Amino acid sequence: MTRTHMVILAALAVSGLVAWGLGGTLGLGVLAGFLCGASVAGLGVAWQQHVARTRPERVFGAHVMAFLFKLVAVLCGALVFRFVDQAAARVDWRSFLVAFAVVVFVVMVVGALDTTRALRESALGRERRAS
Repeated sequence: MTRTHMVILAALAVSGLVAWGLGGTLGLGVLAGFLCGASVAGLGVAWQQHVARTRPERVFGAHVMAFLFKLVAVLCGALVFRFVDQAAARVDWRSFLVAFAVVVFVVMVVGALDTTRALRESALGRERRAS
């Protein structure tokens, strides 16, 4: 289990407590923001780590693409929870945005540390094969 996984699980507990404390549409917004943000950010980090191990020269491109996917996800979520009446009645779009931003930032920072470790391991593996 990587640090990224542990941070996502800890953030799940924190967001669950915050959502429970807020209740109603605000709480559902926090949960929706966490679930959407953690899934998109977690997949982005996993993809970056895969690229770091297989094609380390392309890791920056993977980082940029993961960031663009996060932007698309937050835009779609905000638009749905703001302008679709059935969704807006259940989920607050502002709490969705705040929870999404917080969890994506935290996962992105910890994931960058894990990706750096994957790059370092990839470089060590190439050195051993070259020797």
